[in-house]
Amino acid sequence: MNGLSLDAIFPIHYLPILEMLIINLVSADQCLHKKYSRAKTLLIFLGFTLLLYGAILIFAGTSFKGDGRFLLGGFIFFFPYRAVYREKNSQILIAMCACWIYTLGIFAFSQQLGNLFFPENQFFILAAESLFFLATIRLFFKFAVPAYDFMIRNLTAFDRKWYRYLAVSGVLGLLSLITVNMTLIPGDASLLKLVTLALLLVLIGTFYFILYRFIRDAVRISHLEHAALRDPLTGLGNRTQLWNCLNSLIEQNQTFSVLFMDLDRFKQINDQYGHVAGDQYLKHFAGILERIFKGRGASFRFGGDEFVALYYGLAPKSIIDRVKECREWDDNAPCPFNQVSVGVLNCSPPHMDVDQILQRVDHIMYQNKLNKAQSKNAQTKKKISRSPFSGPLQNREIYGAAAPFLCPKNRKRTPKSP
Repeated sequence: MNGLSLDAIFPIHYLPILEMLIINLVSADQCLHKKYSRAKTLLIFLGFTLLLYGAILIFAGTSFKGDGRFLLGGFIFFFPYRAVYREKNSQILIAMCACWIYTLGIFAFSQQLGNLFFPENQFFILAAESLFFLATIRLFFKFAVPAYDFMIRNLTAFDRKWYRYLAVSGVLGLLSLITVNMTLIPGDASLLKLVTLALLLVLIGTFYFILYRFIRDAVRISHLEHAALRDPLTGLGNRTQLWNCLNSLIEQNQTFSVLFMDLDRFKQINDQYGHVAGDQYLKHFAGILERIFKGRGASFRFGGDEFVALYYGLAPKSIIDRVKECREWDDNAPCPFNQVSVGVLNCSPPHMDVDQILQRVDHIMYQNKLNKAQSKNAQTKKKISRSPFSGPLQNREIYGAAAPFLCPKNRKRTPKSP
């Protein structure tokens, strides 16, 4: 019984496909995040490849001549991709198909070139493929791979269905390339077949380039819109975003609470600790607001030392107390907390307009601030005079109702307490 020759175990026409497979796996690895170490990931792919190759030898023997019949089997690598990378199915397909189009394109072009000049010469096909990879691999990793990675990371700027759209486009592009390659291989080689394949590759490359530019420009626009709706110091929403959110809640006939806040004696912070510390004071308070209302509302910087928060539904007393007491003020703060005055307005349909809502909750906040200042002054006088105080202090917190109310336009704000 004669032993099996090396060519029977691993035919020469398998080498271009092996080279294509290795480069494809390395390329896709640059676009995706591994669940395991590099060594474990390599072992998983190596084991899967050996199992697949063994199945090919058992069921197909050495009849495979590189005619494209088994290229469709490349999709089976989706399963090890899914096992070793963290991304979702659609994201994996996007990266997988994009990298396979590159490697399969070079393989198919090298095969057509070899059939045109040196028919049935597998060494020429392998040499041509290796030269094309050497000539393009650096550019591919420098420009194409970062572009694929950028698209995968930033499709969230659109509807999530875009991941599916791009995944389907990638699968169709890869299937088109496989189909054209299988159609061109039979029969005599010709320059027209080579040009047809080259035009298809240029078309697919142009599609990905246009898609990348489209996503990049959309992300830039999204960043500009985000900057236009954010306060640059605190990162909270600004007045424009506050108006947008309030209008949206009103249009949807939602029930919500508006909290208007004014930091007490903020000028004292700037005078005593400096304006840099004052900025840190504002940012620290903004961070606390963001944590309090995360997932149940939104917070905004109205201007200066004034903030507004929206609570979806009627704000419970526990939330209001957390804001007033600012219990999360910690050692990372630039200076001690000087308290905050809060006005609360509960809003239910039918709603006032945005200006009326803000004007009313602003009035409620200043009434509370005035009551607090009067209470403090009364207590100070009591300590100085050492006489019993007659009559209760007017220190009752005011909460607004949803009934329409519009403060007079010529109302003057009560000066802040020093």
